[in-house]
Amino acid sequence: MRQRFPKANVLKVTGGPAMSSVWMQMLADLTGMTVEISDVDETGSLGAAMMAMVGSGEFASLQECTNSMTHSMSRIEPNPENYSRYQKKYHNYQKLVQLFKQFEDEIDA
Repeated sequence: MRQRFPKANVLKVTGGPAMSSVWMQMLADLTGMTVEISDVDETGSLGAAMMAMVGSGEFASLQECTNSMTHSMSRIEPNPENYSRYQKKYHNYQKLVQLFKQFEDEIDA
């Protein structure tokens, strides 16, 4: 995640996996980033409904519509010890992949 989004400090997660505190803790620990989980279960549907409210004139703008809503976020902080362990395991995995590539090159020659 940090390679793909280097400026991101927080991961905002929705959907099925967000329902599992174990998976979300693992995600925080793997990435070393804080995970935020919205109390809105269907964020895509909410976005579509908000666009419809703006389009129908219920609200003058998407910002006005957003400001009229209240919702909460739960936060899961990464465990620095687990992050360090996962980084070590990932580094070892990368070394193993390189060894397999080298081996494949040798047998193909």
